[in-house]
Amino acid sequence: MDKKKKVLIMSAKFAPGHFSHLLAYYCLFERLDYEVSLYLAQEYEPFVLREKKYRYSIIDKRIKRIDILFIYNLSKDDIKHITRLKKENPDIKIYYVYHEPWLGFKKVIYNMLAQKESVYDTVKTVGRYCFAIPVLKNCEYVFLPSKNAEQNYKKYCLRYNSNYGVFPLIFTDEAMEETDIKQKKYFSFISTAENAKNFRAFLEYVKFRSKRNPQSLFQIATRTDITEYLDDELAQMVEEEKLILNHAHPLTNDEINEAYKKSNCVWLLYNRSTQSGVLCKSFMFGTPVIASDIGSFGDIVTGGNGIILKTEYNFDDIDAAYETILSDLASYSKNARQTFLNNFYWKKHIKQFKETIEK
Repeated sequence: MDKKKKVLIMSAKFAPGHFSHLLAYYCLFERLDYEVSLYLAQEYEPFVLREKKYRYSIIDKRIKRIDILFIYNLSKDDIKHITRLKKENPDIKIYYVYHEPWLGFKKVIYNMLAQKESVYDTVKTVGRYCFAIPVLKNCEYVFLPSKNAEQNYKKYCLRYNSNYGVFPLIFTDEAMEETDIKQKKYFSFISTAENAKNFRAFLEYVKFRSKRNPQSLFQIATRTDITEYLDDELAQMVEEEKLILNHAHPLTNDEINEAYKKSNCVWLLYNRSTQSGVLCKSFMFGTPVIASDIGSFGDIVTGGNGIILKTEYNFDDIDAAYETILSDLASYSKNARQTFLNNFYWKKHIKQFKETIEK
């Protein structure tokens, strides 16, 4: 009797927002009858233990046999482990989800000079590209999460590996219940508070909207410590519970999900992105979005599940979009949820995944 092929899904850098993706790929491999385990940074352990049904081991544990190494959320921390695992298992096949393909040096420097990225984030972007090159050269196949990501890949990375394809960001369904519109009270920012996500503009809009409509409620859920951003006006809103904060620590998956569940709209007016798990997870919980016309957002936000704003928008435009969503929240919420089920739920992609992995 043939042994099942053994798969490791690896993430050596803790990124709680990516945990849902790891579980979705676990489910895909398991459905295809592989013996699959998560191979994770120590900080993930409470997340996995809470789920209870997933096999896992902590990075650095020696693994005797691996047939497939599946890499998500690549960082410099992964490189030494990939090298070791490849040495111990010379026939291993490596698959890599390239979440944010390289944009080219000109674009990266432009983003920094235009203050769409900080110097620190620019250095990280360049670093991620450098770490990705050896993995791209040595992997069996590259998964690209959107057509926009594919365009960037073909322009800047094709010479490293020509075996690639578009495969959307996927999730398990963590909502698993009908959306309760009555819970949806907040216009929310749910992500890392950084220039690429246009976080300062969100804060300015909060103040703009609260003057125009004092009954409006807002929420920020981020691992970033945003204390330095809180001026007297925002601090007063926090005290009055018009602005709810959950920040300055890695949020658990339950905390993240609760934030989506209570949102009537999520901010996706980013300065830079090719695709976003925030978008997908908003839709998972039946939450519409207001998004920039960048990356792949326009392919997904179609009008019934959120609103796309062109680049030269202002706060009046955002306000009008938000009012439009609030005026028919039940419909927007239903469409958002259906978009998730049609496009990002892992069960919709079993056939494509099988054809890719087993070809």
